[in-house]
Amino acid sequence: MSESGVFAFELGDELATRCGNTLTGVFVPGSRIALSAYRHVTHSSRDAPTETAGQDPVLIYMTQESTLFDEPVLRSVLAEANATFATLQQLGSRATRAEYVNISRAYRSIVRSCLEKLEQAKKSPEVQTDEARLQRLSDAIVVFYAAECLWHLFEILYIQSNQLVVPQLLDWARFHSPQAEDRATDLLLMGEEASESDDYWSIVRSLIMLGEIDITRALLSQNRKAGQTSFKAAEQILKSMPVYQEGYALQKFHSQWEFWHVDTERKIQSGLFATEPELEQLVQLVAGDNEQWDDGIKESQDFFEYLPGYLLFTKPTCKPFELKIAAANWLNRWCLLQPEKKQCAMNRMVSQLMDHDLKIFIYDAQKLNDTHWFSTHLIDLIHHCGQLKSYFDQNNIDLPALRHSMIYEYGSYLMTSHNMWQLGIDYLDCCKQEGQAAIELLLPRITLRSERQATKLINLARQRGLTSVEREICKVLSKRSYDNERYGNALEWAIRSKDVLLVTAVADFILKHYSKTGCMLCPDTIANVGGRMFASPRLVFLSKYFEFYEFYRNRDFLSASELLVNLLESKITPDYFWPSLLIDSMPLLESKDPKIFAKETVAILHHIETDLVPIIERNVSKYGKHHSETVFKDYRVENVDEILNLLRLACARNLARALIIENTMPVV
Repeated sequence: MSESGVFAFELGDELATRCGNTLTGVFVPGSRIALSAYRHVTHSSRDAPTETAGQDPVLIYMTQESTLFDEPVLRSVLAEANATFATLQQLGSRATRAEYVNISRAYRSIVRSCLEKLEQAKKSPEVQTDEARLQRLSDAIVVFYAAECLWHLFEILYIQSNQLVVPQLLDWARFHSPQAEDRATDLLLMGEEASESDDYWSIVRSLIMLGEIDITRALLSQNRKAGQTSFKAAEQILKSMPVYQEGYALQKFHSQWEFWHVDTERKIQSGLFATEPELEQLVQLVAGDNEQWDDGIKESQDFFEYLPGYLLFTKPTCKPFELKIAAANWLNRWCLLQPEKKQCAMNRMVSQLMDHDLKIFIYDAQKLNDTHWFSTHLIDLIHHCGQLKSYFDQNNIDLPALRHSMIYEYGSYLMTSHNMWQLGIDYLDCCKQEGQAAIELLLPRITLRSERQATKLINLARQRGLTSVEREICKVLSKRSYDNERYGNALEWAIRSKDVLLVTAVADFILKHYSKTGCMLCPDTIANVGGRMFASPRLVFLSKYFEFYEFYRNRDFLSASELLVNLLESKITPDYFWPSLLIDSMPLLESKDPKIFAKETVAILHHIETDLVPIIERNVSKYGKHHSETVFKDYRVENVDEILNLLRLACARNLARALIIENTMPVV
């Protein structure tokens, strides 16, 4: 384990091991791994190059997990789901069941829309020529198809909580097995010729096993033999089949359905359909004949494909608790008839839902390659609707803690992902103190691409009282502006960061640049600093010196002189700026009409001797006499001795003039 408390792990690498090193990986923030070569070094280790030194490039790799959401087509899913998530948080636990069902359908609508976009994108020429992207889109279709299928089933069984589930299960099966219905549409357009198609009877069988009675009747009515007695009888059987309507007396429906079922079996046994074997098999399916349904099971891809249709013809009033037994029996039957097929994750999770094994279902849902999108939003919906609270209590599962953990992980993932940080904040906001701490850690790590984005980040930090984050972002922007030679922006962001050292550094640069070139950088920014100058003593000096600079430019010499003397007395003048400040006093000292009085002139002379001269002497003792000119960075100075003499002479002259004027009595 490293000193920072982050676990390091070793990887086998040919180059590293050949050189006696180990390729070491360390997890870093943002779902990344930093890989580098490592060799254990002690105080007795010899620091010598290896035999292969310089022969191979040495690199440090930064690897990051790739997710489905790296694909631009899929990012709309995150944004739309985020809006639905926010709506659910507003509803809270006080909403009606209908409102929770609407939220669930909104999530499913997002996924269905995404699947349509993926199918369209997959057919585009640029994707067809890019095998890697084609594979990513294909993987995404598989994942989101599974997510929608499982969510839909969960909604039927646990959110809608209907007493009878067969009608809803039929809709669910039809949507997730659309091939037969699509082919039936083509056959219907063919008219009577459809019955001559090779797959006519196989499609009709599939439709019956999916519970598509109306489409089956339409196809049978187009058959060339539709006028025969057997076809008319089949049509009458399908037409007269009782369908349970909500509010209808259950006992009365059972008696009607039982009468219809007995009548159908009687017609089959009478040999009414013997002349048409395919039609007879079809009616046998309707009657629930196990042999015919076994043949259908052998043709199915998933165990649940024909289960709702079977229930429609054998147990149309199946209740949720009865579904558990029916699904278990059907799964066993499917496994016996298709022993070569292994049960995929999708089949297993559908079985878990029907078996009311939600604990294992949630565990498996987190394994979907969707960065926990499905499991996080589903658990959040379960938590709010509250209908499964007793189940989680009985199984000793802390549902609020589970929800908190999953939302926290999902929000943290979004915060560390490209262009998705803003969505992540909404999720972390639901995690109270832990979420606030995560936002405080992750916000400063977001790559700043523009000042507009930075302003948005600062506002988010300010809304949450994260002053340290706000200051950190301002510091980053200040340094970036400085590197880009945008010194006004650098100063502005430095002031907003309230970092004394950073503000001092930028102000120092501006002052030094002025002393070297005579050009004042970013005058507009400095002029508008105002009361914020107190962020740093150096900024106070810069602001006041700029004020003096403006007075002098506008030929307001008396105000300039007063401010200059105040700056000399302020004790905040940096050492490197003393020469420039004293040189600025020379034109005012040489003025025929004294602008600086005797007392102030003496003070200037005092500063020359007590501040400037010691600086020069220290510089000479450090670098030698020939380097004494390095003290002066002012663009107006070339010779040290000459400027000192000129300053002293200017002070003497101004002092003489000032004393004469100040001590001369006015003429009465």
